[in-house]
Amino acid sequence: MAFLMFAVLAALVIIAYFVGKRDLLSPWFLLCLALFVSYSIVMLNYENWEVKINEKFMLYVCTALLAWGAGSFIVKIFSFRAVECNALYCVSAEKKLKKYPVNFFAVLSLVFVAAYISKLLLDAGDASSFSQRIRNIYDNIVENNYSPGFVFTQMMEIVTAIAYVSVYRLLKKIYSKNDKISVLKLLLPIVAFLLLIVVSTDRNKFLRFAFYSICLYVLFFRANFKKKNPNRKIIQRVVIMLVAIIVLFFLLGKVKQYSSNITRALGIYGGSGLYNFNLWIEEFNEPLMYGNSTFSTFLSTLDVLLKPFGLNFSHASIDRFDPFIEYTAANGYVYSSNIYSALKPFVEDFGYFGVVIFPLLMGILYELLFSNSKKKSYGFSWVLYCLLIYPIVFFPIAEQLFRRLHLGMLYEIGWVAIAYFFAFRRKKKKAYACAELFPAKGAVNR
Repeated sequence: MAFLMFAVLAALVIIAYFVGKRDLLSPWFLLCLALFVSYSIVMLNYENWEVKINEKFMLYVCTALLAWGAGSFIVKIFSFRAVECNALYCVSAEKKLKKYPVNFFAVLSLVFVAAYISKLLLDAGDASSFSQRIRNIYDNIVENNYSPGFVFTQMMEIVTAIAYVSVYRLLKKIYSKNDKISVLKLLLPIVAFLLLIVVSTDRNKFLRFAFYSICLYVLFFRANFKKKNPNRKIIQRVVIMLVAIIVLFFLLGKVKQYSSNITRALGIYGGSGLYNFNLWIEEFNEPLMYGNSTFSTFLSTLDVLLKPFGLNFSHASIDRFDPFIEYTAANGYVYSSNIYSALKPFVEDFGYFGVVIFPLLMGILYELLFSNSKKKSYGFSWVLYCLLIYPIVFFPIAEQLFRRLHLGMLYEIGWVAIAYFFAFRRKKKKAYACAELFPAKGAVNR
């Protein structure tokens, strides 16, 4: 059964690749690839984890993949025809417009990062070393649900937003000629953001930023590649980036005093969530929660918003961290990991129907975002799609779309939009207005 599942996932990756017209950023292809990679990690740990795949797991995973594909297909059938802006033309049109506020973004990022880090270190208390203080910050967040407060949280969100926009502007410089903006000044907000990640111990925020940057790089590279198929070169570069990300992710864990080596850490983080769902689904027979699991953070946020008006919104309380599965294999390998997977809350809420309806809705949403990004070369549609790409990549590990429907996600998207339109607010309007009046050579009318 384990090897049959591997073959089925491999086949779905190939099918999704060609259905998506060999576009590496097609959301259904990315989902199939993410699950295939995660399951490959499970297979690499076949003996240590004593892997046994049950039929129910295979049915649920394959159903979710097919449901997502159906959602993508629905959008493709009913998608509206539009004028595609020529990529290189849009870049040239933007050159004449407003200067990018690089100095303001750099200074603001440095000031906010200094303030935020000072707050975290102060609240962490005394420690014998910097590493121990970082560990104290992590323990305080996990065990006590620590928050530095609204003002400092917004500082972090603003720094994050500026870092996202800075990556976009840096790539514009790389792929544009005669752009005299300072690379060092563009890098300062990004470096400041990474320093904030180290001290805040939020490795998931680092991964979201990394996936965003890779996705945006692929969009820029493909738009400026003059030959027919850029996929081979894209894959070569992305593999190098992923290796660097894995190493950095591992080192961030070491800063928190994690003891696992890099192979074990990759196995636990990248594959155990999916395999634990396999173990969990075989024994699952609890009453359905009808939305309380999938929308737990949204319901908690709604409860907080209603309380000042004297309204109490009753809902089931869900732990922030899922329970651990622990066992010792016959060869002495000790296994301990959370039951993380995007599919788990869907099943908890609606059983088998949950892995149909939620992936279907996500397939529709992401195909709409993806289609919009393809119709509008460059611009905020690229930033938004790349910003929201991580729930697809995280799908085998944890549910990152519905579980992040809270004020934090609203702040993140909101500040990115504000930062982007503050920097480029006149560019988009003029570039597209010009493109509509004087269509560029190669513009496609559909």
